[in-house]
This record gives sequence, structure tokens and C-alpha cells, in this order.
Amino acid sequence: MKTQVLFILFFLAIQSFAFAQKSKPSATATKPVDFTIPLTPEKWDFQAGKVDFVDYKGQKSMKLAPNSGQVVLKDWVFKDGTIEFDVELILPEFAQSIYFHRKDEKEQEIVYLRVGTIGNKLTNNAIQYTPYFDAINMWDMYPQYQGPAPIKGGDWNHIKLVISGHQMRVYMNNQAQPVLEIPKLEGNLTEGSIAFEGASYIANLQIKPNETEGLTPQEGVDLSNHETNYLRKWAISSPTDLPPGSEAFLGNQPKAEQFTDSIHAERAGFINLTRKFGGNKSRKVVWLKTKIMAKENVKTKLQLGFSDEVWVFLNKQTVFVDKNLFQQAAMRKYPEGRMSKDNASFDINLKPGENELLIAIANDFYGWGIVARLESTEGITGIDEVGSVVKLAVELANLDVAPYVGVYSNPGVNFKFSFSKKDKTLLAKAEGKDEFAMQAMGNHTFRLDQFGVVIEFKPGEKKLLLKQGGDVKEFVRE
Repeated sequence: MKTQVLFILFFLAIQSFAFAQKSKPSATATKPVDFTIPLTPEKWDFQAGKVDFVDYKGQKSMKLAPNSGQVVLKDWVFKDGTIEFDVELILPEFAQSIYFHRKDEKEQEIVYLRVGTIGNKLTNNAIQYTPYFDAINMWDMYPQYQGPAPIKGGDWNHIKLVISGHQMRVYMNNQAQPVLEIPKLEGNLTEGSIAFEGASYIANLQIKPNETEGLTPQEGVDLSNHETNYLRKWAISSPTDLPPGSEAFLGNQPKAEQFTDSIHAERAGFINLTRKFGGNKSRKVVWLKTKIMAKENVKTKLQLGFSDEVWVFLNKQTVFVDKNLFQQAAMRKYPEGRMSKDNASFDINLKPGENELLIAIANDFYGWGIVARLESTEGITGIDEVGSVVKLAVELANLDVAPYVGVYSNPGVNFKFSFSKKDKTLLAKAEGKDEFAMQAMGNHTFRLDQFGVVIEFKPGEKKLLLKQGGDVKEFVRE
């Protein structure tokens, strides 16, 4: 009887379990996410009369007219993920562009197709990535961020951007290999709106936030970090106007006290003046100064990339002058007027000890900057010695020349020196001679380059030492 009862209880338990399983609601199938962005007027900001929303070749499309301006997707902030779309170019047109990480037309990043390269499989500038700084398209400063692309005319081109943190890959027409691989996005912003520009039909736009296909967000390798040859640190002046037709020369260089700031190179040794100072509406010049230390006489070459014009001075001697002007075909440096360390190479002769390298860079066209690399570091003991330059500049900027003012004489010399001040400048005058402005050198020392004279004051002793060639004379303040 006991056995029979246990059997009945076991049977009832099984029935209850089976009923529960049948009664349990089935899991709801996951609905696929639709990443499609509607190509309808209410989703976009655009100039009236410049955009139409049409059916084209069986696709709902957004048609951008020539000179459309930027057509901006409303209410969307994009950071990381995938953007893909189909585009057919409307000829003639210079470029078809997609912007991302966009704050406004001054700060944004762009990938664009150069339409004139259609059919040219060997061109290396069919597609380009570049940032904008202060409304300046930096295309001429990043030749490494352009390349060939299989652009089709009269047909759809499929474009996919995969963006993850610092990196981006761009694919075209479903090819497995990217047409662009950007190891570091150079823009100032990491998120922002999306926009299109350039005469074209846009269709099948999808934006997939955070879908990065395994692309690492970390910055890619900068192979120039494996070389000590690059001159990466410079003391720097503020920009000043340089009217057309005028040149930089030692006589109009900034005073030593104007080098209170410094700048460090970005990737590949790039001294990015546009990022620091913004765009130029007129021709301006900036001066860079650094020091190179040598243990002996050294002859090497300086490889110099620049945009647009440079004047190079070593130890107060002019050693190189050149221009890289894209707008004048005959003045374009290799490669095609872009900035590259391959723009120029020239000899420099270093003396034992400290060598002062001074470069003036002028600009009034797109990007502004230099990259400087020593061909060899043999015999060189130090570079990037800018700390002393900036320290001296700060000292001189705060210098009070009043303690040096007065009349100084030496019984064995038949003339006297009188010193006066004008603003922060110390003026020197010998009896019967013209008055000259002294150049402050720091540590109570001044020079008169016109005469090869150096004067060292000793304020506590009310004396000065006049040094010229190997001769030293002491003068006492009256």
C-alpha cells in the first residue's frame, strides 16, 4: 500500500511539471534594430532650394545640388560607431564630403572624395581625411591621410566609416581592405553632428552607434617616435603681420624676450601652428627657436617640411630660404604642394657647443606648420634645448633696466659711456657718437651687434665690463 501511494505522488509531480512547462510563455523574438536614418526634409537642416528628397534608381534619396553648403542631420550627436551610405556623384563637382564630430563649420572632421579622380586607379589623392581647425581645412598638412579609391561615376558608391576612439577605417564598395586607415583622428572634438556636402544623391544612410567592428579606440603607433632625429620642441613667438612682398630676415626677428612660449611636435614631428593660432586672414609670420648641442664640428642635412614660406638661420647666418606655394604650380614642393619632410633638404654646419637654430614661417593659405628632421645625429649631444630660451625670455620680459642707467668712465679711456632707458630698452651712447639700443642677453649682460660689443653690468659694484674681441675694459659709474 505504501509503495502504491509513493507511485501516485510521483506521477502527480511529473504531471504538474509538464503542465508548468507547457504553460510557461515562450520567449519573445528579439526585434532587429533599424539603424536607417530617414531621408526626409524634417530630419535635415539645409539651404532652401539646395536639397530635394526624391526616388532615384529605386532608392529613396536625398539630392544635393551644386554649392549645397553643409546639409546637417538634426538632433544627432555621434561619437563612436559606424556610418554607411550609398552615394552617386553628380558631375561636374570637385568633392563629395561627409563631416562628423562636427561642432560647426569651424571645428569638424571630414572624409571626402575628389571627384576629378574618377577612372584614375593610380592616383594617391582620390579620398582624404582631414580635420578642420578654426575653419581651416588641413588637407595640405596631412598627405599621409589620403589615398587611392575605386570611385565609380554614374553609379552608386557604398561608403562605410568605422570610428572607434582615436582611430578610423574607411571602406568603399564592399572591398575587404580599407581605403583609409587613420591611426589617430586629429580633430579637437570627439563627438558632434553629421553632415553631407557636394552635388550627389545620398541613399541608404545608416548610423550604428558603438558598433566599431573590433577596432581599438587606442591611438595607433607613430613610427617617428622610433627616431631621435626630429626637432620636436621649439620656443615660439606670437604671429605678426608680414605684408605681401616683404621678407623675414635677421633684422626683423623678434627680440629675445618675445620667446616666452613653447610648442611641442604632434605625430610625425609636426609643429602644428594652425592648431595653436587658428586661421590667417592675411599673411602672417611666426618665429621658432631651438638649440642644438654638438661635441665637435658637424656637417649634416636638415630635412624640412613647411607651409607656406620659410627662412632658416643658424648661428645668426642665413642658411636656407624657400616657398611651398600650392596656388603657383611652379612653386609646389614635392609631394604636390603638401607639407612633408621631403619638401626640402639642405646642409647645416654646426660648431662645437651650442648652436642656435631660428626659423621664420609665413602663411596665408590653408594649413600652417613645419616638420624638421636631422638626417644624422652623429656628433650631436643634445637637441630640443628650449628651456633656457624660454627662461631667458621670461627674465627679459620682466627686466627693469633702471639700475644700469648712468654715466660710466675709465681713466685710461678718452670717452665716457652714458646709458638711459626708453620703456624697457636700455640705450647706450658714447661721447660724440649716435645712441644705440642695447640687446639684453640676461644675467646683467647686453650686446651691441653693430660693433661686436658685449657689456656686462655689475650693479652691486657700480661697474661694467666692456668686452670687444679679446679686449676687456672696466668702467665705473660716476
